[in-house]
Amino acid sequence: MPWDGEAPPPQPPEPAVAEKRKGKRRWLVVVAAMLVLVAGVVAGQLLRPPPNPTVRLTIASSHTFPGQAPTLPWPGVGQAVLYVDGVGTMGSSGGTVPTPTASVAKVMTAYVYLNDHPLKPGEAGPVLTVSPQAAAQIPARKRRGESLLEVTANQRLTQRKALEALLIISANDVAHELARWDSGNEQAFVAKMNAAAQRLGMTSTRYTDPSGYHSGTVSTAADQVKLLRAAMKIPAFTEIVNNRMYVPDGGGSPRQGGNFILGRNGVVGGKTGYTDAAGGNFVFAARRDVGGTQTLIVGAVMGQRSPSAADAVNTAEGILVAAEQAIVAAPLARPGQTVAWLDDGLGGRKALTAASPLSIVGWPGLTVPVRFDGDPPAEPERGAKAGVVDAGAARVPVKVGTGSPPSIVKRLTRLG
Repeated sequence: MPWDGEAPPPQPPEPAVAEKRKGKRRWLVVVAAMLVLVAGVVAGQLLRPPPNPTVRLTIASSHTFPGQAPTLPWPGVGQAVLYVDGVGTMGSSGGTVPTPTASVAKVMTAYVYLNDHPLKPGEAGPVLTVSPQAAAQIPARKRRGESLLEVTANQRLTQRKALEALLIISANDVAHELARWDSGNEQAFVAKMNAAAQRLGMTSTRYTDPSGYHSGTVSTAADQVKLLRAAMKIPAFTEIVNNRMYVPDGGGSPRQGGNFILGRNGVVGGKTGYTDAAGGNFVFAARRDVGGTQTLIVGAVMGQRSPSAADAVNTAEGILVAAEQAIVAAPLARPGQTVAWLDDGLGGRKALTAASPLSIVGWPGLTVPVRFDGDPPAEPERGAKAGVVDAGAARVPVKVGTGSPPSIVKRLTRLG
């Protein structure tokens, strides 16, 4: 074609050159895709939630108190048990054959009633009206020599005063009224008492009445310790059993309770009981500061052959005094000391430090385990609470201290 003076039309590239350009573009796309993929993987790895952390104690996982186990002055008859809350049974005597409880049964009556009708600390509670049936039974109860408030028909009692009469002066008439106020009849209430005993693991206990006067209501010292431990967790119960005297509403003469060791040797509560079939019974609780650790001691003495519960109370006091002399504390950590490490599973760790002094309570010959109890977050802030160190009777909070961050390499290469 002759040249007309205009620029020649563009010529298509040679096939080899065109293919080379296409190949470059494909590689650029592949590289870009790989970079996006790598960036996504890196971001995904870095943004993944960390694994559940593990806690490793830096203090010993148990402590053994040196020396031989103490010998306590156990009674020669009946049975007895002493328990230190958070630590375990310090000793027992007399076996585990169920024996009549007498008025110690009223601890369960109060426990069941307060679970159904809670009282706030210091609260009087609703006003309850005594039934004519209860008043009509008073003459027969007096002839049998039962302990009584001597209620009258339509008498009005606050819930707190009723429970005080039950637990301080051991009023049988009030025990039976509480059963009716709660359940409508005694049989239904007794069924609730037995159900509560089952839940508490009181396998050798059977209740047949709410007052314990009936000799078919039987238990063991070990079972009664289980019950009193549970009852002492109810603030209204602990308030009531820590009273020496029953003071009627609206005047009237105060009446002395049967727990005459209340306030001695740390005793903060208890319940006596006596019938000819049962003998003298006593359950009790004491609080002691042992090396800075508030310690609850719970015990029971049953089946003491005397004409009252006094021998059971005196025997219990002897056991308690000997036990308190044997119970000691061993320091484990000072405030701020590292007691454990929090491992994030990715090469980082943070110190867990004691928020207060940590001591362990026990007696010669005893080994007490030390554990961490808690579910700390994987990435806790410094100063945050992370759980507690459980050392028998002591439970000391721990806080997050300083530490090292997780390894970037491990975060990027983690598989799980």
